[in-house]
Amino acid sequence: MVLIIVFILSLDFVHCQQRLTVTNYLESRLALDALKQSKNENMIVSTLPVRFSLCKLASVAKDDAKTELLSALGYKSDFMIKTCYTGIKEVLDFLKWSDLLMFNKIYVNYTDDIETKFIANSSSVYGVQVDRVGFNTPSSAISFINRWIEKATYSRIREILDYGDINQSTRMILISVAHFKATWEFPFDVRMTVDKIFHYQNKSTTKTPMMMKHNEFLYYDDKLNNLRVRDERAHSPPDVKRLLEPIDIYNVLTITLGSFGTYITYIMPDDQKGLPGLLEKLAKESNFVKNIKKMMTRTRMRIGLPRMKIKTTIDWIKPLRQLGVNQIFNETTLNFESILKSNSKIKNMFVNKVKQKLFLELDEMGVSRHRSPLDPEMMSQDRVMLGPGINVLEFILDRPFYFMVTLSLENVQHDLFNGVFYGP
Repeated sequence: MVLIIVFILSLDFVHCQQRLTVTNYLESRLALDALKQSKNENMIVSTLPVRFSLCKLASVAKDDAKTELLSALGYKSDFMIKTCYTGIKEVLDFLKWSDLLMFNKIYVNYTDDIETKFIANSSSVYGVQVDRVGFNTPSSAISFINRWIEKATYSRIREILDYGDINQSTRMILISVAHFKATWEFPFDVRMTVDKIFHYQNKSTTKTPMMMKHNEFLYYDDKLNNLRVRDERAHSPPDVKRLLEPIDIYNVLTITLGSFGTYITYIMPDDQKGLPGLLEKLAKESNFVKNIKKMMTRTRMRIGLPRMKIKTTIDWIKPLRQLGVNQIFNETTLNFESILKSNSKIKNMFVNKVKQKLFLELDEMGVSRHRSPLDPEMMSQDRVMLGPGINVLEFILDRPFYFMVTLSLENVQHDLFNGVFYGP
């Protein structure tokens, strides 16, 4: 008996309509643990589909598996599990009409051993559709699922499952697949895009197209906020200076996207080698981003962003184990026996693999390409973007940076994507 959970996402952001005070380890620490393993390569992850699947499993788990899942999800009771998806369903549904492709599935073996209540109403309650496929012929099952995903994502995502991901002993596989092409609230003008220098970590450089815009944005400049500290250090005795740790400087920019309640935040270290250190800081200081956002102000400025195309495939088992989620992978326990009928020949269910494949695109326009650059309103915006020309604050993302695509509703936020960009 085999069970496979497939999550295929089109990416748009999350609204949480219920103000639940929970410690969301899965959305922060899990993402950062994965990104720290990126080995200086561009990478994106999405913990939301993983979260949805774990909520579904938590609803039927028992004993140690349930305890671990509730802890990782930041929940204290079964009641809160059902808010995992329903609290953000409205925003995700809206995103699916524009920028995000999202399909969540749980595949189980094509037998009568699975309880029908595990299959029923799963999509509306947990955001996961449960289907059955024959895993007794692994190669056929892999081919079927890969073809289904390719067709559902219009060939943007292919080959999520590799040879060997399914065998006749497989029980469950969790898979997340997503394509997200962000549309800005106010698109960039391609005529403003110019080549600028990008600085890699190894101090080499390259020219890359930068999308330019002049407008008001939420912005935080760590240099300005550290002037007093640096001045105090400058007047410290030499023996004290040697003991002081270097000051980390970050610039933070938030831009609103076209879908309601969604925005993207960039955090760029001043040091071109500072991205790994930033990831460590984010992992250790859970309120780091929250505290910086409180200090951000609307600033008229000129910004430059690189276009991005990032594809990532990740196996989540190691990060989940690091988070303390182990029992769902245990092949000898009966943590999920409620999934099976009482007369089932198979008595144990467990997770074999947790894979994710994502594709993110950011360019001047996004999905909405119906407006001509010669549109009078666009021409008016161009004049604003050109700005006064002198004494204008300029922020160019020309070094490795961290970014988040966030869904926000009623003071509750969820990261749809977390990523790192080391260069074009």
